[in-house]
Amino acid sequence: MSAAMNIMIVGGGHMGSAIAFGLKRSSADMLITVVEPDATRRNDIKNAGISTLEELPSPLIADVIFLAIPPQAFLGFLENNARIGRYAGIVISVMAGIRIRELTAHLKNSQIYRTIPNLPCGVNEGMTVLITAAETTTASNIVVNQLLAKLGNLLELKDEALLDSATALVGGGPAYIAYFAAALTEYAISAGFDKSSATSIILQLLHGTTAILEQRKEPAINLCEKVMTAGGTTERAIDWFNQHGVRAAITEGLKISCARSIELGQR
Repeated sequence: MSAAMNIMIVGGGHMGSAIAFGLKRSSADMLITVVEPDATRRNDIKNAGISTLEELPSPLIADVIFLAIPPQAFLGFLENNARIGRYAGIVISVMAGIRIRELTAHLKNSQIYRTIPNLPCGVNEGMTVLITAAETTTASNIVVNQLLAKLGNLLELKDEALLDSATALVGGGPAYIAYFAAALTEYAISAGFDKSSATSIILQLLHGTTAILEQRKEPAINLCEKVMTAGGTTERAIDWFNQHGVRAAITEGLKISCARSIELGQR
C-alpha cells in the first residue's frame, strides 16, 4: 500500500479524530482530510497537523473514505451529499448498527467495509473488528487490511450479527475499563493519596496487569485468583463484589449496549 494514499474521514468526533491521529502517527506522509462541520473540532484537528474541510468536497477524490458520523445522522448525510452515491472507491463505515446491505444499497457501491474500532486507535493501540461486503475485490481487501492494521489489532469476522456485540465490547470497552479505573482513583484519593500519586498507581496497575495477561495467555480470572489468598484482603473485596453482583452487572450492561446497537440498525 502506498504511503501517500489519500484518506478522507467524514466526521471529526472522538472516533473519527482518533482514526485520523492514528493514521498520521503511523504514516506521516499519508494525505488525510477530515470533513467536520463543527468549527471547534476542525480547529483541534488542524492543530494536530491534519487537513480539514467544513463539508464534503466536489469532486470527491479519495482512495478511501471513512464514514465516522453518528448512525442517526446517516440518512440526513445521504440527503445532503448525493455525490457520495457516485463514489466508487473504498468506503469504511465505523457507524454502529448500520448493516452492510443498507450501506451498499444507499451508497450504490460494492467496495464497502463495516468496522467497529475504538479510541486507542488514536495511539495505534486500538482493536478493530471488520466485516466486508460480498463483492469487495482482493485489491481493496489488501488496502483495507493494511490500513486498519496501522491502528492496532484487527479481527475480521464472517458473521455480521457479531458486530452488535463488538460494538458493546470493542467500541465501548475502553469506557468500561476507564470507568473501573476512575473508581480505583476515587478510592485512592479518598484514602489520602494525592491526585498525581493516585493516577500514577492506577496507570501502572493497568499497565502491569495487561503485561501479565499478555505474557501468560491465561484467562483473566486466573490472575484474579492468584492475587487472592484465603482469608486475605483481596479475597474480601472480591467476595463483596460477587455478593453484590458486580460481574453480572457488567455483563448485563454489555447486553444492553448490544441491544442499543441493534436498535440503531432498525431505526
